[in-house]
Formats: sequence, C-alpha cells, structure tokens
Amino acid sequence: MRLPYFGAQRTETPPRRYPDNCRTDNRRRKHPARAALSLLAASAILFGGDLPAVLAQAPSDEAILAAAQAAPQIEGPVSPLTLARNGAARPNTPTAAAPGTLPQQVFDRFIVTYTNEAKQRKMQRDGDWDAVRGIVDDIMDTVEVVSEALNVDTKFLHNTSTDDAVIQTSKTLNKNEAKEFMAKVASDPDVASVEPDYINYPAAEGDITFQFNDPQYSKQWNLTNPTTGVQNTGNARLRRGAYVKVAVLDTGYVPHPDLVTGMANGYDFVSDPLSARDGDGRDPNPRDEGDYAPYNLCKDQANAHTSTWHGTSVAGIIGARGNNRMGIVGVADLARVQPVRVLGRCGGRTSDIADAIIWAAGGHVDGVPDNAYPAKIINMSIGTVTTCPAAYQRAINIARSKGAIVVAAAGNGNTEASKYAPANCMGVITVGATTKAGTRASFSNYGTRVNISAPGENILTLSMNSLDRPDNTKFSYDYESGTSMSAPHVSALLAQQLVNGTSMTTKQVEEAFTLAGGNRIKCDKYFCSRGIINSFNLAKKAGNLDANGRVTYLRPRKIISKGLSAGASNTKIADRAATDEAAEATAEALTAGANGESLTGDYDRIPGAPAMEIPEDAQVYDLNGDAEPVTQDEPLVTNPAQKPREADEQH
Repeated sequence: MRLPYFGAQRTETPPRRYPDNCRTDNRRRKHPARAALSLLAASAILFGGDLPAVLAQAPSDEAILAAAQAAPQIEGPVSPLTLARNGAARPNTPTAAAPGTLPQQVFDRFIVTYTNEAKQRKMQRDGDWDAVRGIVDDIMDTVEVVSEALNVDTKFLHNTSTDDAVIQTSKTLNKNEAKEFMAKVASDPDVASVEPDYINYPAAEGDITFQFNDPQYSKQWNLTNPTTGVQNTGNARLRRGAYVKVAVLDTGYVPHPDLVTGMANGYDFVSDPLSARDGDGRDPNPRDEGDYAPYNLCKDQANAHTSTWHGTSVAGIIGARGNNRMGIVGVADLARVQPVRVLGRCGGRTSDIADAIIWAAGGHVDGVPDNAYPAKIINMSIGTVTTCPAAYQRAINIARSKGAIVVAAAGNGNTEASKYAPANCMGVITVGATTKAGTRASFSNYGTRVNISAPGENILTLSMNSLDRPDNTKFSYDYESGTSMSAPHVSALLAQQLVNGTSMTTKQVEEAFTLAGGNRIKCDKYFCSRGIINSFNLAKKAGNLDANGRVTYLRPRKIISKGLSAGASNTKIADRAATDEAAEATAEALTAGANGESLTGDYDRIPGAPAMEIPEDAQVYDLNGDAEPVTQDEPLVTNPAQKPREADEQH
C-alpha cells in the first residue's frame, strides 16, 4: 500500500526570489523560532556541545549510532559489524530488503503545499515574504493541534524553491498514523495538499560487484557491441559530448583521476547534516562523504552497508575521460559532468531533490548561488517506491520549461516501473536495464512506463575501494549492475547529440530520441521498452549522421572558449576527414584538461566550490589491485577529426 496524495488541487508555483533584507524579518516567525530552539537544544544534547561546535565538525559515527539507538527502529539489536567488501553483514545479523525496493514504512517529514488563494490573500495583506511566513505560522497552528492528537511534536524545517513547507515530526509515524496526520493537516483551508517527504535511494543493484581482469576499453561491451550494447563507436561518437553539461543528481563525487578534470562545479543539496556527514547542510561542496551505515541506522532499511560511491560510478559511465591512458572511456567522454549531491547516508529527501532538479536546470533556489550555465541533461539514477510526488512533478515541469531533458532509472524491483518515482513522473525518460545477452536484466523494472533500455548489468565504471570515508589513495574500477548504470548511457548519448557549433536544441534531441529505433530486447514481460538505445540510430534521427553513417553536422571554425562557441562556420566536415583549419580550431577545446588542468573556468565557477583537479596524493588501482599510473600530461586527441578506432571497426 502506498500513501495517498492528500488534496484535490496540485498547484504550479514558479520559484520566486526574496529580497535579502526580508530574510531577517521575524515579525511572524513565532513557530519557526520555537523549532529552531528545539533543534538547538536537541543538537546540544545529542552532540554534547553548543551549535557552533556541532557545525564545526561532522558528527562521529558513534554519535550517529547513539542517536539511532535512541530513536524508534526496526526490531532487532543494533551492533557494530565487520563489513565485507560487498557490504554483507556478519552471519546471523538480521537483514532487510535492499534500499528503495519496498514501499516506505515509517515517516517523519512531510511537504505541505499552500493554496494559490492563500498565497494571494497573504500577499495582498502582508507583502511577498511576509505572506509566505504568515501562511507557515497559520498552518503550524493546525499542525500543532494535529500533533497533540498523535502525541508528537512538529517543527517547521524550511521552504522549498516552490514555496512549499517541509515539516518534521519528533518521532516516526507508521502508515496509518501518517495518513491520519496528512489528512488532518490537509483539512486546513490554506493547504492545497500534503505528501510525505519520501526518502530516495540509489537505483543500483544492491551490493553486487563483479571482478574480472584488466580495466580496458575492450572490456566495455556496453559501448561497443552493435546489438546488445549502445554501439557508440566511430562516427556515432560525434564530438564526444564536448562541453555539454550533464547534471548527475546522486551521492556526489570523489575526485577520480579518470574523470575529475572534466567536471563542472556542482552543489550539495543534502540539508540534513546527519545524512550529509560533512557537518553542515547545503553547501557548494558536493563531494561524496560516503554513505556507509551500520546495522539498523536507517530505520526502514535495517541492513548494514558499505559506502557505494554511487554518484562517481554513474558519472564515470557518462564522462570518464578518453585517450588519457587510464582505465575506461565514458559514453560522452568530453562532456562536463556536474555533480549535484542529493543522497547521503540513509538516502535523500524528496524536498532536497526537487530543489536540486530546479537548480540544475537553471532555476533559482533561495540560499543557493544560481547555476549560471545550466545543465542540458539531468540524470537521476535514484528512486523510491511511491507515486510521483507533487514536489517532483513541479520541479520536473520547471526543468523542462527551461530546456532540460530529465532521465531517470526505472528501478530494480523486478516489477512495474509505474510504482517507482521519479521513473513514473510525467516528462522524464525512464530507462530499464539489459544484459550482455540482450535480455531484460532480472532486477529491472518493466512496463509501459519504461521508454528505453540500456546496458545495466556487469558495467565497468569508476569507484573507490574504501568502505566508509573517501580516500584519495584508493581510487578504483568496479563492475556494477542496476538501472542506475543504464540511465547514464542514455543521458550521455542525448548529450552527445548537442554537438557544439550547431543550432541543435534539447527539444530537437528529445524529438529525435522519441522517433529513433532501438536494438531488439529479449523481453520476458509484457513490455520492456521499445528497445536498447543505439547511438547510430539516434545520431541519424537527430540529423548528425546521414543514412550511411557519415557526419553531416556543422562544426565551428573559431576557437571554442570556456565551453561557448565564439563563432561558427557553415563548412560541412566530410566523414573522418576535417580540414586543417577545423582541426586547429577545435583542438584547444578537445585537449583542455588533458594535463590535469580543470575544464572548469571562471565563467561557471560556483562560489566556494572546490577545484576540479586530480589530488596530489591520488592513486588508482586496477581490477587486480595493481597500481596504475596517474596520467598528468597526455593529450586527449591530436586531431579531433580522428576518433579512436575499435578493432575491426567498419563504420
């Protein structure tokens, strides 16, 4: 049973800026102030210090475990574990389902949406910022009455970018209690709807890794196989996604030498410091702090697990740097991956993810520097078992209105994708997983909600061989499985169509995707999508290749500076042969970042964000555990018209 959506009206409210001087106005903040005092007291009690001391350093695992022991938990003893590499618990430890594969059972956060009438009435009376604060105060009066009936305390946490309120109960509620709570809050005439602030999880196949020899491009069947892979070879690579920004909403990133120099600054949207593990809430550093959790910490999901480095694995499939004599090649290996951290320890909140979607697409989120050069593609290899939350749908609608394409993993429940969000939200491209044999992966969700499929089993990508916290001396490669690994194939191929120097738009790319045929799937269900995405078919339908697979798009002649074209020529480039002028014109852009220099320029720097560069102490290990050289000075290409050639390649 899934919790229903309460409220008959789903409002669409565009994000709105508030003047800085309004933020300090506390004339109507009596309830949020009490919430802040409660949070302060709770923090001091929990961590044994004052609030500044709490924020100065990340809470220890011992403190977090102590808090978990004091909170309502799934039945079973909490005990320290000796964890294996694959995250399995010691023998006789009670186990639970993999994160995100069952409907959420307990709830402590909710998203309250105000009616348009309430907003308009308050604005006419109080002005813009006071209007929102006034509605919060009025609604919290209703919330307090409801809370007393359920013997819980409730506090206001924050507003979302679409002016919804996020509130939290002092204890977790079961489904029946949560339904009662939401129904009573929704009875307030100023409330349009109430929904849970669901916890979302990476859509990776839980704790499965495969060990083979030698991390080489030849091992990447998912890229090269013409029937069961995506056939991203030869001319189908186009310009390898050069300078197209792809946002990865996930666990963040670690500065893997095979990826980091091509990344763009991102942001950390995890608002809960305990989940973030970095000592604060939202900040400009989206580095992955590890999502390791001891047994029974995460309430709904009792299993202990090691850190997954999931965001780096997803990002590596998109943009691992090619021709640098290291490891693997990303699908669009010159794309600019923008890490947007939305998942931490115990998953991520819907309200944070919704704000991150809007920000990645170029929308404004209060308290966060604007993303001046927004992402064209937004990859969401995450999910939770629920109908599409209204907060998601509003955010996706805003992102699409700004020209972004949103790609989501179908989920790993071996069930209908319509049961999983954001896969079931309107306007997203939902991706299922297939195997090297061209069959539906046994874990992959299916059904008419799945638009396309891509390789998602036994996929070689980037990782880190650390069980808990990030360690720059333990960068590695691993074979991973899950629809999480399928979605970035599609995101990268879509980005690849936005070749620099053409007038191609995301709308045209999405239309081409809708019309392009895929490779056949051996489907064991009534519907497994329309096929496996094929790079050649997509490029042809987008008009970047002709019917014979020859390049037809127009390249810029002038130097591309900072990811933006300084000028374009109408000169057509023949198949596999560019003029010396065109080659010289694009060489700078294509070789940028090859010597460890970051591709991130001042034009899209996020204030306070760390530099995207290879750490001085970086060490990379192959699948055998042998150290690999860290390349600092090899060019990506000598001539952009000369694409890497596969053995026996005919195209």
